Amino acid sequence: MENIGYYNGTFAPIEQLKIPALDRGVYFGDGVYEALRVERHRFFALKEHLTRFRDSLTFMHIAFPMTDEALTAILQEAADRVDSDSQQLYFQVTRGTAIRTHAFPEEVQANLMIFSRGVPLADLQEYRRVVVLPDTRWGHCNIKSLNLIPSVLAAQTAKERGCSEAVFHKDGIVSECSSSNLLLLKDGILRTAPSDERILPGVTRAHFLMIAREIGVTVDESTFTLEEMQDADELMITSTSAHGLPVGFVDDKPVCGRDAALLRRLQKAYRDYFWSCIDANE
Repeated sequence: MENIGYYNGTFAPIEQLKIPALDRGVYFGDGVYEALRVERHRFFALKEHLTRFRDSLTFMHIAFPMTDEALTAILQEAADRVDSDSQQLYFQVTRGTAIRTHAFPEEVQANLMIFSRGVPLADLQEYRRVVVLPDTRWGHCNIKSLNLIPSVLAAQTAKERGCSEAVFHKDGIVSECSSSNLLLLKDGILRTAPSDERILPGVTRAHFLMIAREIGVTVDESTFTLEEMQDADELMITSTSAHGLPVGFVDDKPVCGRDAALLRRLQKAYRDYFWSCIDANE
């Protein structure tokens, strides 16, 4: 199959999947989600994704009694039903199905939805364009909730301006991108915003920083400004499918390209590590 969907025990192609109109995810975005990378029908960093997923559930006070083992079995079945060897798998849990009231409904069961489809890993060779926008998101960006309208609007603005991503800032302090983390190279040092409530603690980000340290690159997890971003030797985007995507233009102004050797070294080291993890899961 080209893709698969799942909702509370039922598998179907994504286009045929149906959910109740009163699922609280529909009218409140009352739920949390994760996105996994699947290569050769094996997951990358599943344990870390499940840990972040459970942290988000706890913050949102959503009861989801399914064990990680049971959830993993369903995720694996979903991945196995898709023919592609390179997939992006998404899963979400909402609080439940109930008549619309703001307070939590009583005696409801959480809803689990999954879908997966073939998506290749991002090409790391081409330098991308980004646009800078004010960060108008809520104060808990470390929680992977379904409420993503500021990111959706930012992504649309980026698309309309011919850019791959939007970079968020508050009062000139850079946080991250609309759906990814941002890393900066300057004088051989790899910098990125600290992992706090202002950014999503990206799984790829964490592994990328780990690999950078292992190959002898100094890592500095501290805030940086828009001016420092503009003056970076290199800028890189990391996400589930983007493993150090290079940035060459910010608001149509050419930037970076001054330390391509270290950029490519980091990209290769991470991709080699990524594939070694996939091989270890086979």
